[in-house]
Amino acid sequence: MQFTFSNAEIARRRSSTLRLAVDHDCYFVLAFGENRSGAAVTYLTQWPVTRLAACRLNAYSSELWVAFHNHTPYAKRVAYVDAVHDFTDNFPTELFAGVNSGACVGTLGVVPVGIVKIAASQNITLVSLDKAHAELRMIKSAEEIEALRLGAAASDIGAQALINACRVGASDWELLAAAKNAYTQAGGRDHICYLAVTDMHAPDRDVPSQFPEGRIVTNTSVITFELSAAVAHEYPGQILRSIVMGEPTETYVELSRVAEECKAHIKSGIRAGVNTIELIQSSHMIETAGFSTTDDLFHGFGMGYLEPIATSVSRVPNHSPKITLEQGMAIVVQPNVTLADHSAGVQTGELIVVSESGVIELHNIPTGLIVIP
Repeated sequence: MQFTFSNAEIARRRSSTLRLAVDHDCYFVLAFGENRSGAAVTYLTQWPVTRLAACRLNAYSSELWVAFHNHTPYAKRVAYVDAVHDFTDNFPTELFAGVNSGACVGTLGVVPVGIVKIAASQNITLVSLDKAHAELRMIKSAEEIEALRLGAAASDIGAQALINACRVGASDWELLAAAKNAYTQAGGRDHICYLAVTDMHAPDRDVPSQFPEGRIVTNTSVITFELSAAVAHEYPGQILRSIVMGEPTETYVELSRVAEECKAHIKSGIRAGVNTIELIQSSHMIETAGFSTTDDLFHGFGMGYLEPIATSVSRVPNHSPKITLEQGMAIVVQPNVTLADHSAGVQTGELIVVSESGVIELHNIPTGLIVIP
C-alpha cells in the first residue's frame, strides 16, 4: 500500500491555514512538534515529526526545521516545503526573520519556552490557533478520506493477524508483534495497538493497556484491543474488538450485547445535519442495563484526536458536545461497555465517515464478540 497527497491538497491546507491566521490578524504561522507528536506540522508539510520540528508558513514560503541532522535527508525527500533546515543556535533568529516588532504570529502545537521568551523580547505577540485549526481539520477532503480508507485496510490486516495469533500460551507481546508484522509487511505504519488480556471468570481490567504487560493467553481468556495503523502519516484507521477463548460467560455476552446494540444505534443516527447530542442519548441504554464506560462513546479522528469527543452519561469526566455533523467528518464509534466497578469491559468500534445519508464504512472485520473455540 502506498499513498501520496497531491500538491493541490497541500496547497489547500496551507491556504485554509493562512486564511485562519489572517482572521486572527496574523500573517505568519509557526507550527511545532516533538517526539512523534505534532499533527499541524505533518498537516502542513507531510513531515511525520521525529524529534523536535518547526514549520514557518506565510503567503510566500514554507520552511521546516528538523532535529537531528541525520533526520534531514529523509525530510528533504518527503517534506512539501521550500527549504529544510537543521536546528542551530541561530534558529530563533531564522524563525522570526521578517516579523516586525508589534506583529502577531499564529502558533500551532506546543511552543517551546525559549521561543516564547524571544517573541516577548522582540515585542511579537504569539496567538494560538490550535482550537480553530483543529476544527478546520475535522472536515476531510476526498484525498484525506482515501488515506483513511487505506489506513483502515492496514488496520484490518493487523487486527486479523492479532485475532489469528490468539492461542493458549501466547503472550500479549506476541499478539502485538503479529499485528505489527502483518500491517508493516502490507505497507502500514504504527499508530497505536492497545491490548488487554484477562480471565473471563475473574476479570481485572476493563480497557486495553497502552503497552504489553507480559500477560499470557489461557483457555478462559478475554482479549480486547484497539488498533490503528496508517499508510499516510496521521491518517490511521481504528478498529476495536473483543475476543474470548472458549465459551463466553454470561457477563461478557451481556456486555457485548449492550455494546453492539449501542454502537448500531449510534451509527444508524449518523448523517450530515444531526446534532451529536442526539447520538449521545443512545448511551442511556448502557446505564439502563446497569453498566458504565471508561473510554469515549465516539470521537473525531484523522490528523489528530478531534471533536466531537463524547462520552456516555455515566463516564467521568463527562463530555457532551453539541456539534452538528457535517459531510466528510471521520468518527470512531466505540462504546466501551464495562461493569459498574470497571473490573470487566468489552471493546467494539470502528472508524466511519459521515455522508449526507448516513455512514461510509471503512473497516471490514465483522463486529461482535469473536469466539475462538
